[in-house]
Amino acid sequence: MEHVPKVSVVMPVYNNEKYLRIAIASILNQTFKDFEFIVINDGSTDGTREILESYNDSRIVLIHQENIGLTKSLNKGIALAKGEYIARQDADDISMPERLEKQIEFLESHNNLALIGTAVKIIDGRGAYIHTRKYPCDYSSIQKIIKQDNLFCHGSVIFKRQSFFEVGGYREIFFTTQDYDLWLRFVENFEAANLSTPLYIRRLSVHSFTYKKIAVQRRMGIFARRLAFAREKGISEKALTKDLQQFLETPLSSFEKKAIFRRYNYWSFLLLRQHKKNDAFTLMAEGVKYHPSNLYKLLFRIIKIFQISVLLKILIRLRFLFFVGK
Repeated sequence: MEHVPKVSVVMPVYNNEKYLRIAIASILNQTFKDFEFIVINDGSTDGTREILESYNDSRIVLIHQENIGLTKSLNKGIALAKGEYIARQDADDISMPERLEKQIEFLESHNNLALIGTAVKIIDGRGAYIHTRKYPCDYSSIQKIIKQDNLFCHGSVIFKRQSFFEVGGYREIFFTTQDYDLWLRFVENFEAANLSTPLYIRRLSVHSFTYKKIAVQRRMGIFARRLAFAREKGISEKALTKDLQQFLETPLSSFEKKAIFRRYNYWSFLLLRQHKKNDAFTLMAEGVKYHPSNLYKLLFRIIKIFQISVLLKILIRLRFLFFVGK
């Protein structure tokens, strides 16, 4: 009789050759052993295929396919999964050795839960520590706040496969922030929690914070919240879905620019605090594009020329002074 694993770890990969072996090793070396590892090569054009095919481990289920994107790849992987639980893993991140063991232990001892995430350590591209991100742990707190912000790190979660199908899985209209839309539906129907222990390590690349990408992510997050409020009020989601493209193409409001700029400032400040000056300046160079003040932009350009960290810290702290009247 074929063994059915308790957990299916699902990891789509697209051109992640640089960190791929580290991510794979972090799963294969888990203290919890009863899992299958579904790895989906989503049409990579770098050395990903060769790296994946170099493994000879019976737990790995390897799929090569044409590029279809993260959302469809996740749905495909979970449809193939055999485990009672689905664990996510991103191809440039790291799971701590006891991650699966502690999450499964918590889920098994709390049968009311359908979803569990963890606190997360943030590292840079070289593996150096930046910050530890903690999320609300109890269901009551998550219920109150989740319509304001995404309270789960996507790569850190484990959820019940049956519950995933019951809420409709990842919705393919969400080409980004697909996780937030899913969590909102999970929390509406099932209890969820986070562990306060950082069991997952997320890699932050300053080059992934592009103007267009961040703006679209924010808009899709707003869209997910609008759908959640519609469901709460018993309103059909169809009208909102029909107007999505128009919503995405609408210019950002001053409020939205301010919110996005706050995000850039937050990460730039954390990078400076860890003495990562070059990364901080790179990130702020993208962030100032959202600032309405030409004076602020000019001050940043001057500070950047001389690469003065102290002055950049001061500018970050004065970030909203120049928003007055905007």
